[in-house]
Amino acid sequence: MGLLLGMLGGGGGILTVPILVGFFGLTATHATGSSLLVVGTTSLVGATKGILDGLVNVRIAVSVAIPSMLGGMFSRAVLIKQIPDEVGALHRDEVLLLAFACLMVIVGVRFLSKPPTGKSSEIRPLTWRVPLFGLFTGLISGLLGAGGGFLILPLLTLYVGLEMKPAVATSLLVISIQSLGAFLPELAKPLPWSVLGPVVAISVSGMLIGLLLRDRAPRQALQVGFTVLVFSVAIWLFARVGWGHFHPAPFLH
Repeated sequence: MGLLLGMLGGGGGILTVPILVGFFGLTATHATGSSLLVVGTTSLVGATKGILDGLVNVRIAVSVAIPSMLGGMFSRAVLIKQIPDEVGALHRDEVLLLAFACLMVIVGVRFLSKPPTGKSSEIRPLTWRVPLFGLFTGLISGLLGAGGGFLILPLLTLYVGLEMKPAVATSLLVISIQSLGAFLPELAKPLPWSVLGPVVAISVSGMLIGLLLRDRAPRQALQVGFTVLVFSVAIWLFARVGWGHFHPAPFLH
């Protein structure tokens, strides 16, 4: 996850929830909250390097990150509690995992499309749509525990007009502010710190490696490999929920 965030500036956070659920046995509800700490801390490391290298556009980052953070906090403090334990025939965790799998399919399709070059002669003026988009990203990210970089990066390149390198660095700052802010309501809940500590450490290590490799690795090959991985995990999540729904004993809850 950290490796992908460092190299692509987004998309890696989408894998954190499946990792926490599949390998560490967290429920979807706990995993979506805990994921925000992992994604936020890892992105902060990458954003710090971007700031030191002079690549981060702080003004644009703040205009997106503040409403995104507020949206994420609202999702974790309010919206997540509005999801009933049972939604029809599905448990809340099953609903969250299905929503996450659907989001992963959307991410995979986005990465299959031709990536923006990020080359622009000038940065376009910021309009009210930019913070509104940030708010929307925060609401989705808070519910599903993803960093939202797969939405933020296209916004920065296609709509705002940032070149790719500054967009990647700025995206990481937005993700870190949004994710860590959305994580704050989770501090009032019991958290699996014994799991989160090692996961954060490994993810940050991956980020540092990703930052070193970012300028050397072919972006197209990275996107294809990431897309295959995302689709594979989405299929696994669909299968997991389907199996867990009919064999619920120890599988999902």
